[in-house]
Amino acid sequence: MSVEVTGAFVYFEIPIFGGIPITQTTVSSFIVAALLCIAFVLLGRNLTKRPGKLQVLVEKGVGMITDLTVSAMGAHNVHWTPFMGCLFLCSICGSYIGLTGFLRSSTADLNCTAAWALMVSFIIWFNTIKRDGIGKFLKNYLNPMNIISDLAQPLSMSFRHFSNVSVGIIISTIIYNVLSLVSTLVIRFIASTGWLMSAALILAGGLMFFLWARRKKSILGYILSGITFAIGVFGMLQALGILTDVPIFTFGIPAVLSLYFDLFSGFIQALVFTLLSMVYIGGSLPGPEEAKAKP
Repeated sequence: MSVEVTGAFVYFEIPIFGGIPITQTTVSSFIVAALLCIAFVLLGRNLTKRPGKLQVLVEKGVGMITDLTVSAMGAHNVHWTPFMGCLFLCSICGSYIGLTGFLRSSTADLNCTAAWALMVSFIIWFNTIKRDGIGKFLKNYLNPMNIISDLAQPLSMSFRHFSNVSVGIIISTIIYNVLSLVSTLVIRFIASTGWLMSAALILAGGLMFFLWARRKKSILGYILSGITFAIGVFGMLQALGILTDVPIFTFGIPAVLSLYFDLFSGFIQALVFTLLSMVYIGGSLPGPEEAKAKP
């Protein structure tokens, strides 16, 4: 068994403007947006002065993103909290939607993260022009370093988010394929020796469980006895011609890896992208005191 790493699949094209492709990323992004809108409506209605557990949890989340926005952008930019919260939720949900198994993570597509990064850049440019005027804004580009800086900002933001998510998918896929190959080779070797080796492994796994793992309540004992017993069982089934090439080593191990690559890394990348957006946009919207201090 193997899993191929490919780009976003194109479902169909809308025949306007030369053809607009509707890809897996497009579908995933719209599903995330629709689910978030539904969640916002459901969680935002029927609010009470004496909140229940769910309302307390929601208010806690809103308070955290508000405090983060104020810390990174200043109290005068607190009105950016809904935008930053939405950006964070779209990012983390866009990464987690790939865990469904039939939808692709939208953040694993460079088109998605690049669009978000460009949106942040356009906001920054708009704020700069509104504050300093178009003349001073264009004058900054007489220095080539400013051009490079403004181009590097959206590139670094988009590639950082995209690469971390996509690399996690690639690494998980490679490990899955390697484990599948090793499973096939091991089970075929055991099955080729007949049923005696399989029976011995089943017996060894049972003895390890009762004499070691169960007595000493050893987690390592449970794992090793379970693996030994499973290898023996599937080797026996393949020797008898009931099942063939079952990738037993892929059971559980890729799931453990996904705790980092999909859950932890997805959360960290969403947080980093949101914090960078706060810092960059906040830099284009200085407080009243900072704006007066500028020449």
